[in-house]
Amino acid sequence: MNIKFYLDTSKSKKKERNIRCYVRSKGTLLPELTSAGNKKYEVKGIYLNTGENCVPEYWNKIEQRVNLRKIKDVIIKKDMEELNDFLNAYESKIKSIIREVKKENPSASFEEITNKINIAFNKVDQSFFSAYQNFLNVKRNTVSKEAYQKYLRVQSLLQEFEKKYNTKLSFDNITPLFFDKFYPFLTLENKMLNNTAHKTIQFFKTFLIWANERELTNNSSYKSFKSKSEQNEVIYLTNDELMKLYNHEFKDQKFDRVRDLFLFQCFTGVRYSDIENLERVDIAGATWKLRTQKTRDIIEIPLNNYAVGILAKYSNLEKPLPIITNQKVNMYLKDVCELAKINAPVKVVKFRGIERIEETFPKFKVIGSHTARRTFISLSLERGMKPDVIMSITGHKTYRMMQRYLKIADKHKRDEMDKAWGTSLRIINNN
Repeated sequence: MNIKFYLDTSKSKKKERNIRCYVRSKGTLLPELTSAGNKKYEVKGIYLNTGENCVPEYWNKIEQRVNLRKIKDVIIKKDMEELNDFLNAYESKIKSIIREVKKENPSASFEEITNKINIAFNKVDQSFFSAYQNFLNVKRNTVSKEAYQKYLRVQSLLQEFEKKYNTKLSFDNITPLFFDKFYPFLTLENKMLNNTAHKTIQFFKTFLIWANERELTNNSSYKSFKSKSEQNEVIYLTNDELMKLYNHEFKDQKFDRVRDLFLFQCFTGVRYSDIENLERVDIAGATWKLRTQKTRDIIEIPLNNYAVGILAKYSNLEKPLPIITNQKVNMYLKDVCELAKINAPVKVVKFRGIERIEETFPKFKVIGSHTARRTFISLSLERGMKPDVIMSITGHKTYRMMQRYLKIADKHKRDEMDKAWGTSLRIINNN
């Protein structure tokens, strides 16, 4: 195990920085290899707060101690000598604990060792943010990069909240009163829409559940706080718009390829992260077998003729489809749809607190790669595909997630009935 001391880099007006300690496992060899074919190791670590501080200009990152040669003042130098002695003793204590645990149990896990360290240091590392850091260490290897970034964002917001209200967060003060302040802090101070604030709080609650399960706290009052999310408009391409985009001829190869990637999503219902990971070995005949990037579920998708045709177009490439990042696809997709004249007016209504924000855009301005998945679901329902079959393709686990699409399908039935039979009403009198 490796032990490292470092200065806390979080922004602070104070001249001194907190000295923290990172205890890291050397890594367990995993059976799989990295993308480059190298050996892959699982690294675990815990963070300890030493409770001591140091001015950055005195700190030596390489030696992980105070650089006494930089200090001219005799009194300060004496204090810093004592600080170095403290850090030496701190490190020795950790090493001693590791030796003792391994002496009793040579095959002791990292968790067993760190549990002893926590106890020895009076759970100094189990302060609120230290616990959150340990939570992040766990999530780093168990969730997608996108989800991990959201957990990091929650950590940053909590730290901002501390500064804003001049308070120190602990497990004990995460009460309904905290949430009464935190929610408007998200919507008013950080200008979040209600749905974004709701998702942020759900991510935060995941951490609190984790902390309760590991007995870091027995405070479960967060369960009483309920945040509400508003239902967004489902923006998708109609069949006419989809075919217009499908048949449009682009002079720019870049736009042509972005269009094809988007259409492939529309015809399969997958997320773009799964498009990025598509390999030729994943496709057998007209079936795509994939393990989804977000949920890691294994799904088999029967490819329709449109999807198969797009794959055939790129049969000369090493991968089944062109490689373009999701960021660039979203950047060019609006231009692609504008050129294809996907410009029907769309009204978008959102809420920030009690403020209603209503805007109308030409449809191409509100289309992103996520629109493709919604298009597949909406048009499949309109064509009569059973919801449970669609769910088996898209990976949705509950009908609740399909309800808003079912409403769209019902509206489509009404429109089709009116087109076929007219909308005028005549009452037949039987008398």
